[in-house]
Amino acid sequence: MKKPTSKKPSARAVLARLFGASAKGIAMEKSVLTGYATVGGAGVCVIGTCDGTYIDNAAALRLAAHVIDCVEHHPKTPIVMLVDSAGQEPNRVAEMLGLASYFGHLLSCLELARRKGHKLITVATGQAIGGAFICYGMFGDRIYALESASVGLMPIEAMSAVTKIPVPVLQKLSKTLPSLEFGAKPFALLGGVQEVWSAKDDVQAKLAKAIANSSTEDNRAELGKKRGGRKLALDVRKRVLASSLR
Repeated sequence: MKKPTSKKPSARAVLARLFGASAKGIAMEKSVLTGYATVGGAGVCVIGTCDGTYIDNAAALRLAAHVIDCVEHHPKTPIVMLVDSAGQEPNRVAEMLGLASYFGHLLSCLELARRKGHKLITVATGQAIGGAFICYGMFGDRIYALESASVGLMPIEAMSAVTKIPVPVLQKLSKTLPSLEFGAKPFALLGGVQEVWSAKDDVQAKLAKAIANSSTEDNRAELGKKRGGRKLALDVRKRVLASSLR
């Protein structure tokens, strides 16, 4: 007898879990999310992706346009950035049209929002991989992740192609090096994820608390050292900063 396979929750189910009934205010077009919802009784702006989609030029423009709309019409409203993307669009045409520039435009809009007083909170809800994670997700003041999320910057196969280190060697190293392992918990060990939310957690309450406690101070190196995932980054940073003041 076959064991029942657990299905990945739909994008709408994830949105309902995070925002309750207010999730109906979030539009979903070609797996790109834009809209407004409420968290803890307060309004939030929502941008993001779902269904593990790739981010292309058009998607980056839609996300950036919604950030601008939020800055212009909803001053200082927190921006919640949801990430479920397999990476940037692996398309030569997209690259030739300047995909990196579109990502840069999106980041510029988010930096403008931050300077205008908008809190930026990232929640990895599914895949948070590569360029798609870098182009907006990693720009959050604080990054959180659902326990089921797959968080990482480069799959081992791609890393092998770049470094020429055989895949089996990298797979063996990933058992003891969280920087090579995909997942919410390994990324939390590195300090890249502030907190991992389990299936039993009240994520609406967690998200409300995350927004309330948001800070633009970069604490990732401190977390990485405290959790044992990055033991040297904090000390190296301190030495570099100290030497620059001499």
